[in-house]
Amino acid sequence: MKRFICLLICVGSFLSVSFAEQKLADEKTTSFVLQRMSPRPKEVKVFDGYYTLNEKSTIAISTTDALTSSQEDIIRDTIKQYWRISPNVSFAKNPDNAKLGDEGSETNINTNGIAIAGKDFIAVRQALKTLRQVAESERDGTGQVFLQMKVKDWATLKFRGIHICIFPENTLEDIEKYVRLASYYKYNYVVLEPWGTFPFKSHPEFAFASKKLDRKGLKKIIDYCWSVGLTPIPQLSILGHATQCRVSTAKHAVLTKHPNLEHIYEPLGWSYCMSSEKTEAVLKDLLTEIHEFFGKPPFFHLGCDEAYDKGTCYKCRAKPIVPLFVNHLKKFSDFMRTKGARSIIWHDMLLDREDPRWKKDVAMGDAEMAKAVKTLTKDIIIADWQYSYRDKKQTRFETPRHFKKEGFDVLVCPWEVNIGITALAQTAKEENLFGILETTWHHVWGNSHYFSFFYHAGDMAWNGGRPRVDEKFARQGLVLIPHIRHVLNDMGKTSYEATGTSDLQINNSIKH
Repeated sequence: MKRFICLLICVGSFLSVSFAEQKLADEKTTSFVLQRMSPRPKEVKVFDGYYTLNEKSTIAISTTDALTSSQEDIIRDTIKQYWRISPNVSFAKNPDNAKLGDEGSETNINTNGIAIAGKDFIAVRQALKTLRQVAESERDGTGQVFLQMKVKDWATLKFRGIHICIFPENTLEDIEKYVRLASYYKYNYVVLEPWGTFPFKSHPEFAFASKKLDRKGLKKIIDYCWSVGLTPIPQLSILGHATQCRVSTAKHAVLTKHPNLEHIYEPLGWSYCMSSEKTEAVLKDLLTEIHEFFGKPPFFHLGCDEAYDKGTCYKCRAKPIVPLFVNHLKKFSDFMRTKGARSIIWHDMLLDREDPRWKKDVAMGDAEMAKAVKTLTKDIIIADWQYSYRDKKQTRFETPRHFKKEGFDVLVCPWEVNIGITALAQTAKEENLFGILETTWHHVWGNSHYFSFFYHAGDMAWNGGRPRVDEKFARQGLVLIPHIRHVLNDMGKTSYEATGTSDLQINNSIKH
């Protein structure tokens, strides 16, 4: 009890230092600090003067409820990992911290040291990520130098996800880098979609034999996600994209080697058959295995986009398409509910592409398919991907509001257009939608894409589309250098190809 009182007195003494008497830092200094922060905190005040964190320092941390001993150890280990020093860390309980908001914290750095008031364990970890971005190595010592500042922050959107494909061309190093960057930029969900690469045991033929991922290596990445509060969500498409390959390549992960399985697909092989009981049995085996492998997360992405040839086999085309489609989805969403997971699907087949309301938006269904929203189970989450195809400066999107009005929870899903990313994040906030799921597909290379997918989209997700200003260094890609280096340092040994934002620097195949 005495220790607890002493800690509260120390924290109270620290917080009593008045910033009002301090001089604010000049505009150039403040701008440099802010550009290095992503997501940028809600409130930042930077002052003249520095504080050096070293082995003799104390970081005072308070949370609403007392942390467990293992949580305290994780925070100490995180500080050592970030800055290669082990200062004293004091912990205290402060019920007032409950008012700080979701994942909320308030950090004060002044002449007395560093104090972090966090709502909970997660909030403290998020605050430390921000501090890592603005720390500078001491020029003639082993400590870390911080400008004196006051930072107040919290998460605007609760579901902040990023979608990552695992192509045969990706290495496990690539995937680990991507998920670590997602955590670094404060995403809290990552959808991982293997494209002919998952090493299924139940049906080993459902991947390219020579391109299957190492199970232990992939499991290590999944476990890492859980350990840092990044919930891994598997995606297995149950309709279109059944080739597990990009349509433009005409590859097929299954039928090229196993033509005896043609009966579970539509004749063109792009979509699964919705009338076959064998299709249902196989897909349920695959869904169960990958869901368990991912640690039984509370969500599962069932895909269902771009199902160009749906319902074309002799059995399917004899049935009305809407009830066939709706029953197909219900069958699998109900199945995943028994596994404790809520289903997510892409939106595009549920909109009539000829409807004038969607003239600027992505819509790939027809008038008949659009009727499905009336009978589709509302337990399914709609992932509405709007990529600003027709208008790169588009700032208003009608489709998320449409699906919300129809009774669905909605995830907005931008791609690589920064204006669109910002606008969709704003839509998620203004319409109180389920959240955001940034997509990346096959474009995770080069500074501009890393900037959009991680630095910019992570910020927009955390802040609900709050516009950033003064991005000179950010848009040049310079701020990515230390951020990616931090992630690679955490990974330990990495190949040359895994460093930076592209595998090679001089190569005719680099898509710049």
